[in-house]
Parts: sequence; structure tokens; C-alpha cells
Amino acid sequence: MHKVKRKLTTIFCADVVGYSRLMGADEHGTLKRLKECRELMQAFIERHHGRVVSWSGDAVLADFSSVVESVQCAVEIQRELKAQNDNVPESQRMKFRIGINLGDVMLDEHDIFGEGVNIAARLQGLATPGGILISGSVHDQVKNKLALGFSFMGHQQVKNISDQVPVFVVAHDAAPSLPIGAGFGEASAAKAGAKAPALLPLRFAATVIDAIVACVALFALIVALDGPIGPIVAIDAPFTLLASERVVSTDMPSIEVSGGVERTSTRSIVERSYFGVLRQTFRRVDVEEKRQETGRAGVKAVSRSSTETPLDRQRRSDLPRPPFSISAAVLFFFIAILCEGLVLRGASVGKLVMGLRVSATSGESVDLGRAAIRNLAKIASVATVIGVAMALWSKRGQMLHDQLAGCYVHDAK
Repeated sequence: MHKVKRKLTTIFCADVVGYSRLMGADEHGTLKRLKECRELMQAFIERHHGRVVSWSGDAVLADFSSVVESVQCAVEIQRELKAQNDNVPESQRMKFRIGINLGDVMLDEHDIFGEGVNIAARLQGLATPGGILISGSVHDQVKNKLALGFSFMGHQQVKNISDQVPVFVVAHDAAPSLPIGAGFGEASAAKAGAKAPALLPLRFAATVIDAIVACVALFALIVALDGPIGPIVAIDAPFTLLASERVVSTDMPSIEVSGGVERTSTRSIVERSYFGVLRQTFRRVDVEEKRQETGRAGVKAVSRSSTETPLDRQRRSDLPRPPFSISAAVLFFFIAILCEGLVLRGASVGKLVMGLRVSATSGESVDLGRAAIRNLAKIASVATVIGVAMALWSKRGQMLHDQLAGCYVHDAK
């Protein structure tokens, strides 16, 4: 009977974040970058006296006789990869997650097996892009030997491992600035779920702030582009409540009688002023209809209606314009997508003020595409109502639009 050989070793696992997405976008370019990253990692592993056990697609499994060397190697790899990624467009960056565990493994020729390997693989899967997670057994060996920071993330229950694993994040100069974003399994998901209801008022306040920002920005744009023909949009309710009006001219009323209905129409030219910095000229048509009530002699039912049409300020001709409310809504989505996906990377102006941030559940950064899906899908969340209420029972407080985009909102601290 073949006797199984065992040894105590440091297991190093790493893989590429979003590899399938990268391959779908550019197979040849991704394969070329993967080969370059493999060469880089192998060089660092060998430099720190480690051994590459196997390459599997976008993943690498290695072992080290020294725990300290394995962590040093991981830090140097992430530092070098970050330096290279800084010169590559965000959509093409190849980021790795790394997990390290110290455990007893079984040897089979050149391969290693056992729970120690599984734990390292699970830690790697929980790390953020560019991040390094180590188990408690690794931390015990390196905490007083390396000039690095270590943040304890609690005892985590990882898949197919009976006992909880104490997990630490390695803080280094190339580490991501955000905390663990993917959720840290069931324990972290439960913790995020507990906070979800408390974040709902903050999320609502952030949305109100974003709406105010969009309205103010549109108003400023209207004032800046205001010319002889008047505003570029038709300012409608409820914003008209903020304006003062004056009637420029009124035509003689016209009266029509047809089928027992007396219709009186009055046309006026009205100028509406907003804080003295913007004027809108429009034609208002007031219509009053009097209809004889059936079986009630001398009693007439009266109905009134009013319509407004923007006018060219000089020529007094009709000037079709999109409503301010619709234009502000479009600008709201545009600003939110631009901020979350590019300018503020994961935060709108309102979320920044309220101390919130949007992260992808996969651990990837929020790009323009993901931000666009998330914000446009808000229409479905609000329209169905239940799409908003989903945050109450979702583990990460995700509303419908969050789930469709693969995102969740969390405290930025």
C-alpha cells in the first residue's frame, strides 16, 4: 500500500479577478497579459525560495518553506502588478487576489492536497482585487517579523471547512484603499444585513441631495445659455411655485356656443421670473366651459382649464422646449453614472456627503457600464415599489437595481 507523504508548508493561492470578462473582451490581449503576469509571479516566487506547484487557467498554486518569505513575496507581487496596471486602461487591468495559509498537506508527486490548500483557496476567493488575506496560523508567524499592517477580520466560516478560520488583511502600500468588498461569506453578509435598514434613510437622503444637485446644475446651465429666445427648457411644475409672474398682455376673450356648451377662451402673454436671474415668456390659454345641468333649469356646470406654451422672447412665436422636470431627471442619471463610474468611483455627490459608497459584490471596481446599469435600473425599482423594499430582506441591503448591477451600498468608513 502506497504511503501518503505529508509536510507542513505555507500554501500560496492566487487568481485573476474577472478573468472571464477580460477574455470575453479581448482573448489574445488577455492571454498575452496573463503570460506576462505568470512570468512575473514565477520570478518572485523563485526569488523567495518558493515553488510553483501548478498553473490552472488564471490561477497559481505555490508553496513556501518560509512563512515570512511567502508574505513578502505576495506583497512584492501585488506592488509590481499595481505599478504595471497604473499604465493600463481600467477595463484591461489584470488584478490578482492572493490567499496564504500555513497547514499540513499531502504530497502526490509534484502536487499538494488537503484542507490546508482548501483554506488558502477560500481566502484567495474572499480577498479584494489587489489584496492579500492570510490565515491566523500565518499571522502568528509573521506579525512580529514584518513591517506590515494586519487587520483582523474576525473568525470566518468558509465553504467546506468545518471550523471557522481567523482571517487577517495584509496592509501594504499597494493594497486597495477600500475594505473587503465582496462580503466575507455568511458572517460578513449577516453583519452587512444588520446594517442595511439603518442605511436606508442615508440612501434616501443621498438621493435627495443628488436630485437637488441635478436641479441646481440644470438651472445654472439654463441661466448660462439664456439668450434672446429664452430658456432652453420649459420650466414646469413644481418649480413654477418658486417664480413670480406678470401679465404682459391679454387678448379679448373669445366666446363659442355649441351643443349647449358655452366656451370662453382668454389668451395672455405672461412673463415668469425666477429669482430675478431668469425669465420665461409663454402664452397661457385659459378656457372656461359652462354646460347646462340636465333637469336643472338655470344651473350650469362650470369647468376651467389652462395650458401654457413657451414663446420666443422676441418674436412671440411658439418655441417647443423639453420640460424642466424631464431634463432634470435625465441630468440626475447622467451625473450619478458619471460620478459612480468614473469621477468618484463608487460614490455620487449625495453618497459622498452621507458617507456611503457603492461596491461590486464580485470585488471589482464600479466602472461606467456597471454604474449605468445600476442607476438606470432605479426606474424599475421605483416603478415596482417592491424593488426598493427588497433592501429590507436582502443580506447586503440590495434593492432591485443593486442586484441587477451586481452591487451593494455600504458605509464608506
